[in-house]
Amino acid sequence: MAALRTGSLAHLIDGVPQPGSPAGLDPAVRVALENAGGYDEAAHRAARPKALTAANVLFTDRAGGVLLVRPGYGEPGRWLLPGGGVDSDLGETPRAAAAREVREEIGLDLEPGRLLAVNWSHRPGFPARIRFLYDGGVLGPDVLARIRLRPVELLDWRTAQRGDLRGLVKPKLRRQIKAALRALAAGTGPLELHEGRPVGHPGSPGPF
Repeated sequence: MAALRTGSLAHLIDGVPQPGSPAGLDPAVRVALENAGGYDEAAHRAARPKALTAANVLFTDRAGGVLLVRPGYGEPGRWLLPGGGVDSDLGETPRAAAAREVREEIGLDLEPGRLLAVNWSHRPGFPARIRFLYDGGVLGPDVLARIRLRPVELLDWRTAQRGDLRGLVKPKLRRQIKAALRALAAGTGPLELHEGRPVGHPGSPGPF
């Protein structure tokens, strides 16, 4: 189960996790082994902390509504921004992943605009998650009419005003969207976000 959560293989001998098995080691034990020189080169690489990277695009309509998509997986009624995982093992960059995911998910071949924010999220027992949020620009009715959802993966799309996001989007993503909207309106950023909350630095739009 630990290997499943971390996206790794568990190397066991008689049920005991071995030093090169990151899924089977408590993070504090891994650090202690690393500091004590307890790894060979291969085990060291295998045991390094893992992170999952995603790239999403913030599109708005002319009324200021945010484009959301409803996936056919996960919790019913959950809405997301267009985008998805970065195929970093293939050398894909976040910007390229954002363009690819938009093309695959909603059928629009649009180059992402400037980077609005980078978000870091983590919970114990799971890989850290890094999200790159790009400006997709304002979509007119003619472009919105060309949206074609990827079958099975996505069930629906809509635009939502900022005040309507609470009932549609999970809190962490909602905070990221609102931070990105503030940065977009103020011409600031890219923002450094932690769990959707801006990390204090000059140009930060403040907490939400």
